[in-house]
Amino acid sequence: MMGLNGLWKGVRMKPFLVLLSLSSHEKVSKPMHPFGKSKTPCGCIAVLLLAFLFVVAGGCAGMPPKGALQFDPVLVQPIQTVLDAALIRYRLPGAVLGIRDPKGATHFWTSGLADLEMGKAMDRDLYFRIGSVTKSYTATIILQLADEGLVALDTPIDHYLPGKVAQGENITVRDLLEMRSGLGNYSKNPAFFNSLEHNPGRVWSPDELLNFSNTNKGKPGGSFEYNNANYIILGMLIETVTQSSYREQVKKKILKPLAMTKTFVPISNDMPTPFARGYLYEEGAVIDGTFSLDPSVAWSSGNIISTASDQLVWIKALEEGRLLSKETHKEQFAVKGIKSTPGRAYGLGVGRDKGATGHGGNYNNAYTSCIYRYHGYDFVVLVNGQGKEAISKEAKASNVFWRVIEDMGF
Repeated sequence: MMGLNGLWKGVRMKPFLVLLSLSSHEKVSKPMHPFGKSKTPCGCIAVLLLAFLFVVAGGCAGMPPKGALQFDPVLVQPIQTVLDAALIRYRLPGAVLGIRDPKGATHFWTSGLADLEMGKAMDRDLYFRIGSVTKSYTATIILQLADEGLVALDTPIDHYLPGKVAQGENITVRDLLEMRSGLGNYSKNPAFFNSLEHNPGRVWSPDELLNFSNTNKGKPGGSFEYNNANYIILGMLIETVTQSSYREQVKKKILKPLAMTKTFVPISNDMPTPFARGYLYEEGAVIDGTFSLDPSVAWSSGNIISTASDQLVWIKALEEGRLLSKETHKEQFAVKGIKSTPGRAYGLGVGRDKGATGHGGNYNNAYTSCIYRYHGYDFVVLVNGQGKEAISKEAKASNVFWRVIEDMGF
């Protein structure tokens, strides 16, 4: 849907995507303890991954603690088999899958490698960049502010951010949430591409990103167009209304109430340990893309870092409206169809596709993710990028999700 091409230490990067994955489908610097950084491809990565494609390293993870509800043991190994097969089919380095059944029992599965160079197996407790799943957090905070009477969804954004947004007097907060603002998209702006290629590690301010988006390409309130700029503006709105940082509001309004201790908004390009490295398949080689871009480039549209277990907490809270009033939660999930993609629909920071509701994410193709509820089951899939000979449109967490759904008959 959108992309950023750039050169990172002489390595050409694929388009940066922080996007909705409803169907099938942070600054480059020297390594510093305790955050390991690999800035250049290692010669052994392709060899390791080639071996991986024939022998998937993985296994069932996360047995429930004593006294906890037990996930149906009959399903555990078949799901592992499907996950292993999906990694081979889509040529993925590794993945974590978490499922909560309708009774509340949870289980986690892992497959593949978290670090190709070191041969480190994937683990359910590793940190991942979750990309545009971040948008569901941003939207929920906006809706909380609406419940508090601090934001009105049908009020023009110019009321809150005067003079900041092109045609801001005609674009409502709801238009931004629904991806129907008609604004330009910095992720598609050639001038932005050029700047990023010359300095992929640059730290971006929200205002700078907005400046690359302040053109009107469509009618406000009109057709759906997925656009990161909408959610950058919403992040700016959150900071203006609350007089505090977006990061602090995520912590205050979502993470603390839900006791999500393994999720945060980063303020640098570092990753907390332990983390899964993210990979890109570029020009015949697998490269480490973990630190390819500074996360400020995605900010409130896509820069949150989290774990599978925390995301399983989040999808339940999101789907059940735990942090919102009953009326506002209903509004959030009142999705509207997308003419360009029949069968899909988008609401206020959540989407629907073939009966699955939630959100997906893609961080520069090096990390993809999805959180969905489907037929009463909650799902989280985290994938650390692309393996050898991966095809970008196929190497995604959402494809793994649908393989599990279809092959297991959920």
